[in-house]
Amino acid sequence: MIMHKRILTIFFTLFFSFIYTFNSNGQVTITGQRSAQQLVNRLVGYNVTVLNPKLRCASKHNGEFTTISSNLGLPGGIILATGTATTLAGSTGTVGQDSTSGGDTSLSALIGGTPTNDACILEFDFVPDIDTASLLKFDYVFGSEEYPGYTCSNFNDVFGFLISGPGYNPAVNIALVPGTNIPVAINSVNSGVASGGYSLSTCQAMGPGSPFPAYFVNNQVASPKTIVLPGFTTVLQASALVYPCDTYHMKLGVANASDHALQSAVFLKENSFSVDTVKLNLSGIIKSHDGYLVRGCTSGALEASRSQASAHKKKICLSFGGTVVNGVDYTFLADSIVIPPSATTASISINPLPSTAFRPGWDTLIIRRLNCCTKQPVDSIAIKIRDSLKMELLSIDTSMCGSSAMIPLHATGDSAFQYLWTPSALVSNPTDTQTIATITGPTTFTITASYKTCPSVSHSFTAVIEPNPNVSILPHDTSFCLADPYPIYATVEPSSFTQYHYQWSPTSSLDNPNSATPFFYTKLPGIYKYILTVNTPLGCTGSDSVTIETRPEPKLVNVTGNFIAKYGDVVQLHAEGATFYTWTPSRLLDYPIEANPKATALDSVTFQVIGTDQYGCRDTAYVHMDIDYHMYEFIPNAFTPNGDGHNDVFSVRHMKFQRLIEFRIFNRWGEEVYSSTDMNNGWDGTFKGVPQEAGVYHYLIRITTPDGGQRMYKGDVTLVR
Repeated sequence: MIMHKRILTIFFTLFFSFIYTFNSNGQVTITGQRSAQQLVNRLVGYNVTVLNPKLRCASKHNGEFTTISSNLGLPGGIILATGTATTLAGSTGTVGQDSTSGGDTSLSALIGGTPTNDACILEFDFVPDIDTASLLKFDYVFGSEEYPGYTCSNFNDVFGFLISGPGYNPAVNIALVPGTNIPVAINSVNSGVASGGYSLSTCQAMGPGSPFPAYFVNNQVASPKTIVLPGFTTVLQASALVYPCDTYHMKLGVANASDHALQSAVFLKENSFSVDTVKLNLSGIIKSHDGYLVRGCTSGALEASRSQASAHKKKICLSFGGTVVNGVDYTFLADSIVIPPSATTASISINPLPSTAFRPGWDTLIIRRLNCCTKQPVDSIAIKIRDSLKMELLSIDTSMCGSSAMIPLHATGDSAFQYLWTPSALVSNPTDTQTIATITGPTTFTITASYKTCPSVSHSFTAVIEPNPNVSILPHDTSFCLADPYPIYATVEPSSFTQYHYQWSPTSSLDNPNSATPFFYTKLPGIYKYILTVNTPLGCTGSDSVTIETRPEPKLVNVTGNFIAKYGDVVQLHAEGATFYTWTPSRLLDYPIEANPKATALDSVTFQVIGTDQYGCRDTAYVHMDIDYHMYEFIPNAFTPNGDGHNDVFSVRHMKFQRLIEFRIFNRWGEEVYSSTDMNNGWDGTFKGVPQEAGVYHYLIRITTPDGGQRMYKGDVTLVR
């Protein structure tokens, strides 16, 4: 007696949940609910242009998948299912049924009119990019939960790939058992054993040879298990002959047969929906440096290949671009390549023509493969064209440490070139791009590359012996005061080499730790040791050290402040805090090397005092002296030249630092009776030895002071007898 399918569904769900509980893994990932355009983009490959994609399917019954490791046999692609697509991945459970929907009459027709449900249909128009009739192909796997319990039953879940268009009217199903016209379904591809209660004759009725166990995978015994379906087909291929530039319609669908239980799915390989795959390849080019050809001396070939031979020729449409001109920079190339019938490849020669003027770098020839129908680019290939061979010298001008050295020689170029290093006698292998040379003095090495009839190319570099630096810091031990920055002097031999790198350690208290002559400065007394390491660009090294003792400087205190002194006064100066003293300027000082010299106030001046301790450390202070030049003379208004020793002479009194530049006396008639510039003299009341009569006389006196000022006095003096 046959058990009702819905009861069996519950039974198998519990049964498979039990036996697959320990086989769960994540080797297949599925993303559900994709759009028609997303599904088409993942499915379609070469030489096909897709139009008007449409999806008729419950929202969760489709998706994209990616395989890490699985017995499914497909690396990734799209899924059309009668249940929830995302529940197909895993090792346990069943395919979820999130909704029910109607079937599809064209799918029902494939299984003898059995009603279908939960159909998931993806359909679109497409135009093949071909010039002759070619096969459209794509790969797929069909699987179902109907296996194995409903093999050879009326629950013959179905799927189909229906193509319509020129040559396919009405639509034709191309999802067929290989070598037959039998549609792939539960009853046509299975283990070959009918389930209990069902008859094998139901499967045999699908067509001659049915069922076909060779195309069936029993997933119940898979370990690890990555797809929950208990059975599915091997990877099968659908194909159909299509014609150039015609428009076809493809309908891809899957559906449950008879009821909504136990789900089925079809997996379609990514990018496999393609027609007559064509590839372009270059041959004969110089392969190094991304590949290139040389004008006038090398030639290459553009080879077009198709995936398999055909009884029809294959035309590949081309266009040419880049920075070169067809027929000018290279021999003229036709706008197509034709692969003959029964052949898989054809090629054309690419011959760059000689240039009238050398151009550095390269030009580029871009060859584009076109859609022969639309003339739109499909893919492209680029070829570099140079005026000369490309060979680079990686060895650079080099200095080595010591009296002799072994240096590496390194150049890059194509392995097909012939190479020669000179001078060859110094090179271990002069025909290799990487070798070793031994030098004892400056040597220039040249490498030359040759190839076919192309002009050879040469590059050179120079290697020299570089001695280790001889570093000397003199003196090695020194001491100084904290008052000023202290210069450290280092010499490095040979002095003719100018690319030394200097590094002092430690770097503290140095103004430039990368200089040969830095300044050392600190405010803290102590002992400091520094090491100078000198390197050449190649790492040749020398070093020396210096020890510096810093002593505190003396501090001058109680220094005389700035002052003003009367002209001619003698003033005591004062300073303390040092052992030795030096005062300047010394011309106004009595003892300029004492702490307390005396200064004569003759000029306004700033005295500098330098105080030095027993180590030579010093401090400096300044004292400014201004001069008061105010001096006052006294001129009496009467005198008595009677010889009694009192007021016998008329003169300018209180003259000290002043100078008399004019002293004249006139009688009442304006006659001059006395004249002198000697401040120590005066008028004794006589004129030419004759005493003058008593009375009033007039005087004119001019006096200059030490600061350059002048004073004039005019007045009367009375001579009393």
